[in-house]
Amino acid sequence: MKTKLALLLLPALSLFLAPLAHADTSFATSMKERLPEVIKAKGDGTIGEGVDGFLHIRGDDVSTEVEKMVTSENKDRKALFASIAKKADGKSSDVAAKFAKAMVGKGKKGHWFKSSKGTWKKK
Repeated sequence: MKTKLALLLLPALSLFLAPLAHADTSFATSMKERLPEVIKAKGDGTIGEGVDGFLHIRGDDVSTEVEKMVTSENKDRKALFASIAKKADGKSSDVAAKFAKAMVGKGKKGHWFKSSKGTWKKK
């Protein structure tokens, strides 16, 4: 089961979001269109990645647009994780954890990552 899950998750993460074009287009298209905004907000330090596979806002002083973007991205990520887990006969939480690990590996210098204890670390 874990091997099946890893095999399904690996292509989705290998090119970040490119393989999502073959997945459920309702969330894949939105995620691909939103990617430049996500990358900009990460670069600005207003958001970061969590160990749960979701984006997190790093402070109290963020725009409504960033809040909406994070909410939308996390909704789509939840759908992505569920879709991959269903195909692999696995758990969404396992998919999310693998996604989070991959995001740390793909993260750029200056991006922020939130630990399971709630502390932030800059790459």
